[in-house]
Amino acid sequence: MQGMDLSELLPAPKPLASGAMRLVALGGVSEIGRNMMTYEYDGHILICDCGVLFPSASEPGIDLILPDFSYLEDRLDSIDALVLTHGHEDHIGAIPFLLKLRPDIPIVGSKFTNALVKAKCEEHRLHPQCIDVTRESVYKTGPFAVEFFHVNHSIPGALGIVVKSPAGVVVQTGDIKVDQTPKDNIPTDLPALSRFGDDGIDLMLVDSTNATHKGLAPSEAEIEPTLRRLIRDAEQLVVVACFASNVTRVQMVADAAVSAHRKLALTGRSMVRNMEIAREMGLFTIAEENLIDAQDIDKYRRDEVVVMTTGTQGEAMAGLSRMARSDHRQVSLQEGDTVIMSSSVVPGNEESVYGMLNTLEQRGIKVITNHDANVHVSGHGYSTDLLFLYNAARPSNVMPVHGEWRHLRFNHDLAISTGVSPERVVIAANGVCVDLFEGRIALAGQIPVGHLYVDGLSTGDVSEDVLADRAILGEGGFIAATVVVDRRTGRPLATPQVMGKGFTDEPDALDEVPQLVEKTLQKLAKEAENDPYRLAQAVRRTVGKWVAKKWRRRPMIVPTVIMAEPPQK
Repeated sequence: MQGMDLSELLPAPKPLASGAMRLVALGGVSEIGRNMMTYEYDGHILICDCGVLFPSASEPGIDLILPDFSYLEDRLDSIDALVLTHGHEDHIGAIPFLLKLRPDIPIVGSKFTNALVKAKCEEHRLHPQCIDVTRESVYKTGPFAVEFFHVNHSIPGALGIVVKSPAGVVVQTGDIKVDQTPKDNIPTDLPALSRFGDDGIDLMLVDSTNATHKGLAPSEAEIEPTLRRLIRDAEQLVVVACFASNVTRVQMVADAAVSAHRKLALTGRSMVRNMEIAREMGLFTIAEENLIDAQDIDKYRRDEVVVMTTGTQGEAMAGLSRMARSDHRQVSLQEGDTVIMSSSVVPGNEESVYGMLNTLEQRGIKVITNHDANVHVSGHGYSTDLLFLYNAARPSNVMPVHGEWRHLRFNHDLAISTGVSPERVVIAANGVCVDLFEGRIALAGQIPVGHLYVDGLSTGDVSEDVLADRAILGEGGFIAATVVVDRRTGRPLATPQVMGKGFTDEPDALDEVPQLVEKTLQKLAKEAENDPYRLAQAVRRTVGKWVAKKWRRRPMIVPTVIMAEPPQK
């Protein structure tokens, strides 16, 4: 069970034994995003996080990917609460879609996290029942008592959670790093984790995102001198792009801008909204005279302004992409301006990000990424961070989460290196049921867990087959072949009509295809074939072979067979 995709090997789970607790990941394992973990005990369900995954280039037309809620749909009344580790989209983004199934689920999180949830739910005309907690809080519901501890991450209000039930104690770190010099001067609470370890931790779920990186994750404080220098030395407009929820990073840029006698402008709806929330809570501070509306940028010289924006992942409609295309309503980039990419590239977004950066460079704009200067550090711990966590907590069992298979495997090996027995470290794919009973974990089976796609106003109506069709259409276009045949004999009654879209610009490219299709139909008619499905498949094969041989292409081929009566003589 070490590193295999267990969801392909296990049968359906047996009923949960009395006194046991069952954990099932509905997302977030073998992927980075869509984080959602369920805890079940004695008919009660506690959920930790409910996030989204952003689509890759292989999922055209998709806006968001949600966890698969089907496991919960028949048991919504059994959900006691949804507990949140922090407010990033991959942990809270799917909450509105869950609340549409049951609007009154209590949502438990830090004040800042809950504020982000409320703002997100307002967009869906939902009013969540949020309960604010701190690292000193104990939240009790049903058979569960949930405690919290402070963790360092790239967003305020991040918490690790400790789920206590009669079955045992489970620690879920959430996204975490061990920052020795955090900007808020509150390091990850290793002493608290050690105290929980003294009392006994039966199972620990640990962030695997950067388990493959050796050493300690760099501190957020390490990049501040670089940001100050780059902003100070820039000759024209400076644009800094980062995630909209990275309040600490925005504060650094604001301080650097003020130090360089520049004004700060915020662009992007999520950036503006999040910083308004942070200012109200005292998490983001800047004098009013140093913060300007993005619409007023043109009132200042270009060397007097720093712009904060979103779009570090090359999202087509985000701020930086619009600026690169000269399509932004408020910010017009010019040759000699500077763009600082204060973010890493999420796996799967490389093509869109590098395409955007190339467009900027082509326009004579200076682009600075983390490859050029120290302008970004991760909010996820490296291998040594994780060793600190394991040695402080001393868990009996470990389940790596939040990562792709390579990250999970490295985290698996790290846990074993600290003394956890190999048979007590499990990599369980999404849908695999992990039961905790009498201090040990066991794989109890698996439930089907798919992807729930959001396409515009539609949720769940797009299947994997539809995505495959979209990919084929996007890469090879399509060819439609319409034939009219005698319903009795299958003999063609007219010349087949063949047309293509997105296949080639050559007007006569398909001229020889109707004759090939007609020849195929004539041959089948001699065999007395008049089944419309078989005729359609024969047309598809004929066109497909011709395209593959002549063009080395794989367009979508859409045959239509019309069964008709032959004309009366």
